[in-house]
Amino acid sequence: MKKKLIVMLLASLSVHAASVSARTLHFGTSATYAPYEFVDADNKIVGFDIDVANAVCKEMQAECSFTNQSFDSLIPSLRFKKFDAVIAGMDMTPKREQQVSFSQPYYEGLSAVVVTRKGAYHTFADLKGKKVGLENGTTHQRYLQDKQQAITP
Repeated sequence: MKKKLIVMLLASLSVHAASVSARTLHFGTSATYAPYEFVDADNKIVGFDIDVANAVCKEMQAECSFTNQSFDSLIPSLRFKKFDAVIAGMDMTPKREQQVSFSQPYYEGLSAVVVTRKGAYHTFADLKGKKVGLENGTTHQRYLQDKQQAITP
């Protein structure tokens, strides 16, 4: 099951938030996962996760800012302190937990393969030898690489 998480280096976040005079909390996200985070018609990053981040900022009496970048660069960028926290649909994995601290999950969702209704694809076996689109660095990509090697991500 996909878990929605705020990825945070909690200790550095609290120290950083206390020391910043403008009290701005800088979030990294990958705004390609509607309705959770996406870019709207006005080129603004919006969505459920953004609403959660804004609620965190309100509680902290801070302003929020958001940086949009590729999903697979979120954790490295957080570790290099490009921003204070990440807000994105991200599964907690042992490898990721070695690199960053996670908040408690605030949403659990399901993953699915999306195909046309009248298409020829109904099972993973039907996708054998085919290319499928997905986001780099996700657990979906890792699953296909590890468990469905006949499908090219």
